[in-house]
Amino acid sequence: MDEARLRTILDGFRERKILVVGDFYLDAYWLVDKTASTLSLETPWHTNPVVEQRYSPGAAGTVTNNLAALEVGEIYSLGVIGEDGFGSTLLDRLKGNGCITDFMIAAPDRVTPTYLKPIHRGYEGVETEGPRFDIENQSMMRFEVEDRVIRALRQCVSQVEGVIVGDQMPRNNLGVITDRVRTEICRLAMEFPDKIVFADSRARIGRYRNITVKPNRFEAKRAVDPDWIGEEVSIEEAKRCGQILTVRTDKPLFVTVGQEGILVFQDGRIEHVQGIPLETETDPVGAGDSVSAAIVATLCGGFSYLEAAQVGNLVASITVTKVGTTGTASHEEVIDGFRNISVPPDRSRRDT
Repeated sequence: MDEARLRTILDGFRERKILVVGDFYLDAYWLVDKTASTLSLETPWHTNPVVEQRYSPGAAGTVTNNLAALEVGEIYSLGVIGEDGFGSTLLDRLKGNGCITDFMIAAPDRVTPTYLKPIHRGYEGVETEGPRFDIENQSMMRFEVEDRVIRALRQCVSQVEGVIVGDQMPRNNLGVITDRVRTEICRLAMEFPDKIVFADSRARIGRYRNITVKPNRFEAKRAVDPDWIGEEVSIEEAKRCGQILTVRTDKPLFVTVGQEGILVFQDGRIEHVQGIPLETETDPVGAGDSVSAAIVATLCGGFSYLEAAQVGNLVASITVTKVGTTGTASHEEVIDGFRNISVPPDRSRRDT
């Protein structure tokens, strides 16, 4: 890939129409000024004065953040939130990013999944992030709400070129992507073979069929060997697991391998897009979501799976340099990052 080809791919993002469906969270950052803390009159505790609040879409919402930064033309969001203040805030932030939220579903018996992240500030401006408070649903969606999700899926899929599934809830059937919703997504992928349907799931990547999936090496290993409890997965083992998964899904797939890049599995071949060396501090939070956004936006433009991996790899090399935040990458940053690569831009290697 040369710069002209990369520009063509990025320019085409403005024409793309992509749906993100799944577990939308609200990331809430509360800055606590400990220097202003006082002893409560009613309790034996010092107060935590919140002097600043920041909110942004998280989990599946992080994918929409990246799609927006990459200037994707139409971004649709489909998730389930509560009829609460956090839900209103999440919708406002999604709309602020240019998302079309017409398919978001509010249910009175659900909470809006929220990660509360306190940032404690002390003297001389020293800041430390404290333990996170997680607000999540503790029961499965009612059948009627599942029906609403499935109807919205069917209504929206005809309007888009690609679907990104964010199956993030760690416990089975407590998030938006229940077994029944997942089955419907796989059915729609067969019904609309011209659509790019793509899933990212920390715990259930092995349950998807007929769609492209993108596990990291550890998720791929656990999908193939559920009893595995190791701590390291080699490139060769990641290749083995990816080959098994691509047979199961009957679709090309990607396996991310951290700093070593991305493995692409297609038509019995394995192509390794090497990682981009970085000489700065990095933060991997949200890197996988930026890869997903870039890959799907590229595939929806009719470009190859190898090119999609190359663009995803490049975008992630930018987002990981944004320490302390869930980073995104603009067109200008992607082009500049491409120019700054010190080795030839097309560094992929084909294996058999």
